[in-house]
Amino acid sequence: MKITTLFKIAGSVITILLVGCQAAGPTSSGQRDQMTQRVGEYPAPPAGIERVRVGVPPFQVDTREGAVEGMNVVAADQATTLLLNTGRFNVIERAQMEQLLAEQELEGIVHWEEMAEMGEVRGVDYLLVGRVTSFRVMASESQSQFGIGRTQIPFGGALGAFDYENRQSQIDVECGIDLRLVDPTTGEIVAANFSEYTRTDSIDGFNVQVLGVSTGTDAQLDLQEGDEGRILRMAIDDTLYKMLPAVDNYLTGRTQAEAE
Repeated sequence: MKITTLFKIAGSVITILLVGCQAAGPTSSGQRDQMTQRVGEYPAPPAGIERVRVGVPPFQVDTREGAVEGMNVVAADQATTLLLNTGRFNVIERAQMEQLLAEQELEGIVHWEEMAEMGEVRGVDYLLVGRVTSFRVMASESQSQFGIGRTQIPFGGALGAFDYENRQSQIDVECGIDLRLVDPTTGEIVAANFSEYTRTDSIDGFNVQVLGVSTGTDAQLDLQEGDEGRILRMAIDDTLYKMLPAVDNYLTGRTQAEAE
């Protein structure tokens, strides 16, 4: 066999191997987005139910588990959009909700542990009361590209340095969300659910910008301002999706009772 023929065969084999490696490697950001394309998409509501008016006060935030106070409004904004997307509610815009509470001198009454003491909130049928129980973004222990790191991870060890400028670097996300749909006139919780949302993906896959490692001892990563909302949106969506069967049962029963 001629040497040129051998080179051609070898070149073809190398090309096939490279293509195979690329197919098995990280996908593009567009392909990775397919992992979260369900966010904001829900099953159709039961036929015949009447949409109810829902307001979303600022969330309660547990700052002991990595979350920060500023997430209370961001989470409420994300929940407002997602509720509207379910097709089951007429949702009051957050600024309008705050104005309603101010006009009725009810600001600050929406507490997670004191729902039964709220009393009537004119202008809404229900409130979606939420809580951010945890929020962590950390370098993934499965990360294999630490050799060219830009900053040292405080817990060190085998992880070494984390290259937060590399969009393919892997990160772990944890976000805890509790949701309660509440009748404000009685304090009755008509539907509720929670999610300990976790996901490992590349920085590019989450479509966030990592600025570095926080100065705390927990080695959390600092995100660009506003990027927390992307993660909160995923976690709230996960919780809301799980809560919808209970919501549908309640709204169906409510519609039937009003028709009798």
